[in-house]
Formats: sequence, C-alpha cells, structure tokens
Amino acid sequence: MSTSQAARPLAVAEPDVVTDWISAHAVPIPPAGGRPTAGFERLLELAAGAQIVGIGGSTYGAHEQFELTFRIIRLLVDELGFRTVATEDDWDVALPIDEYLRTGTGDLHALVGTCGAPWQVAEIYDALTWLRQWNVDHPADQVRFIGVGVINTLPPIYTAITEYVQRVAPAAAAELEQLFAVIRPVRPDHVPWFIMQVEDKERYCEYARNTLALLADLPVTDGAGNAEHELILQHARQIVAFYEHYTFHLVDDGYRDQLMADNLSWWQRHTGHRIAYWSTTAHSACAPDLFIAVPPRGVLQFAATGSHLRQAYGTGYLSVALTYNSGTVNSCWAFPPFTRRPVETAAQPQSFSEYPLARVAGPPFALDLRHAATDAAPPSVHQWLHGPAHTRIIGSIYDPSLAADEFYMTGGTLAEWFDLLIHQDTVTPTRDPQQS
Repeated sequence: MSTSQAARPLAVAEPDVVTDWISAHAVPIPPAGGRPTAGFERLLELAAGAQIVGIGGSTYGAHEQFELTFRIIRLLVDELGFRTVATEDDWDVALPIDEYLRTGTGDLHALVGTCGAPWQVAEIYDALTWLRQWNVDHPADQVRFIGVGVINTLPPIYTAITEYVQRVAPAAAAELEQLFAVIRPVRPDHVPWFIMQVEDKERYCEYARNTLALLADLPVTDGAGNAEHELILQHARQIVAFYEHYTFHLVDDGYRDQLMADNLSWWQRHTGHRIAYWSTTAHSACAPDLFIAVPPRGVLQFAATGSHLRQAYGTGYLSVALTYNSGTVNSCWAFPPFTRRPVETAAQPQSFSEYPLARVAGPPFALDLRHAATDAAPPSVHQWLHGPAHTRIIGSIYDPSLAADEFYMTGGTLAEWFDLLIHQDTVTPTRDPQQS
C-alpha cells in the first residue's frame, strides 16, 4: 500500500441513508440473563457450518466486548458443539490453563496472572471459571483451551520434549541436550536479552530447526503414540517460531499471523474440534492486505490470520466483528511500565466505517454482512459495504491526545473482512482479576 493510502479516510457518503438501512436490518441483542440465543439467531445460523469462528473486538481492553465475546463462546459450546476456545496468548502459556480446565489442577488466579497483559483480567477469569464448570459437568465431552501465539516459549515446553525423548528414544537424548543447552531459556529476561544482546540470532534459529528435525525423525507407533509424537512436534514448532519471530520478523510483517493460523488449523486437524477463536479485528478479519496505522509506532501491513483461515476453510471460517462508538478502554501495555491503563476513546468520527453504526439508537445489535450484498440497498450502502473500509483498532498502543482517526485499519472492505458485525454504543475498561 502506498503512503498516500495512509492518509485519513474520506467521510462516509450519505450516513443517514446508511444508518436507515442498518436500522432496518439490525437485530437487537438484549442484555444477558434472558433467553441465551436472543439476538444471536443469525450468528448461530452462520456458525452452523463453520469449523472456526473468529470473534474480533476492535480493542483488547473493553469489558463489554469481552463480555459479548464470551456470550458468543457459550452459545457455540452449548448450541453447536464447539469444543475448543483459542486466544492469541502463547501456546505454552495456555497449556497449564487447559490442564486446569480438564482436571482442576492449579490456581486459576495464578494462571490468569501468567497470561499476556490484555488477558490478565476478570473477564478471562470468569470465562475460564465457566469452562471449568462445563468440564466438571461433562467429563466425557470437555472443552479444551489453547493459545496460538508465538511471542514466547517457556522452559516447561523444553522439559516436556526432553522427557518424551528420554522415554521413547533415549539414544537421541544427548543430541537433544546439546541443542537445548544453547536455546533453552534459563533467565527470566530471556526475550529482551535475546532481542537486545544476542548477536548471532540465526544460530538459535538453526538449533531450533535442528531440534524439530531431530524429533521428526524419531520412531513412532500408531494410535496414541503417534498423537503424542504429533503434539511434541507441535511444541517444537513453537520454539522454531519464537526464534524466527525475534530474528527475522520483529516488525509485524505477517509471520505471526501466519503462524497463528497454522496453529489453529493444526489443532483443528489434531482434535477434530470446532474452535471459537477469541481475537481482535486486526487478526480475525479476512484481510489479505491489512494496513494498520498505529502512531507513534508507525504503520503495519500484513495478511491477517483470518485471511489465511478463509483461504484454508472457505465459509468454514466465520469472521465476527465487535465494534463500539465511544468509551474508556485499557491499552498502553506496550510502554513502560508494561501494564494496562485506561484511556478515553472519542466517538466515532464521520470518516470511520463505524460512524453510521454509531448513529443507530438502542441496544447492541447484530448485522449480517455475509448476505448484505444480495440486498436491494441504495448505492451509498453498497459503497459502505464494498468500498474501502476504515475502522477503529486499539491494541497495546494508544495516545488519546491524538485525533480519533489516527488509529485505524484499512486495506479491504467491511464485506470482505467480516461475515457478521455486532455494534454497541459505549464501553468500559476490562477489570482486574481480583474483581471476580
């Protein structure tokens, strides 16, 4: 995308006409506590044929968007038999959480404290509490939990691989230890140390790839033995991804999104589960050429995870977007002291695609975009759906002193990015886990 396309977008054409059309097609979503499926009927129809449903908020830091996300996840579990919940936290961070959900082992507050900053919140704690109770009530039909991120790999992954090799192929243990002696994390600041101090980073990548090759050559048996071996290989892929990410792809160039899609697809094949993917629009959108403006970091351009999933699954991947008008959200954990803090976000400017949505009065509502193209809509509506989209995105970096339209994503259309859109008026920050 050229630098000219990074300019602030033009105003939505005939916003009143677009708003009237949205009002005529929107389905109100009542507050939680009533009939669980009320307002979500279209979502359930669209998700009925999906293997993976990506639920992307426009921010990581809004209580109401997290709450809506989990309402959707509960429906997917209860009504459609989805049996895995995935987040963008790291693969190995999620493993002990999955163990807790299946067996009750561990302390949930402590486990939530190991998550990345956006997930160290009460909303995640409450969601995991519900999932644990589901598994207690359905011991033969449990819901699993995975992380598909590649930002870190922790020592327990290396321990699991070592113990596996010592058990099934002890002759290879010495060679494995020679590799791990170099790449195994041994210091609490492993990530910043590797980024800032290690000069020969490619050596670490080579050792990680050699580890994967060593494991791939190990003898395996059919049945459970083969499944265990596949899981060990998946652990090793995360080690490779970690070192390649920080060696070659430190700037968000799409490598991480490709790997997240690969992890989701691998898990879906490995388990046969249908997956609810708890994400943000920056990653869940079916956007092969996504462009994100993130002052003061600059601009990012990559193929989003959702675009890889759409290519792999077709309409078997369902993209759900959550948008809002204004309110306070948590952000800024990318800056020292690397913790969340609340920031005010202004009402949607007329240059954003959400502007006509924000003018619809009433409760949150759902809008089916997958079938909107067949509707006899005015030209301005077709332009809104199929013209260049500019939508709000607030991740780990946000400066409320800048203009509201400085932080946005573009590089596609609403109809391309999303199958279903859920909009609400105001939001509040995600909450500390101690509030659960």
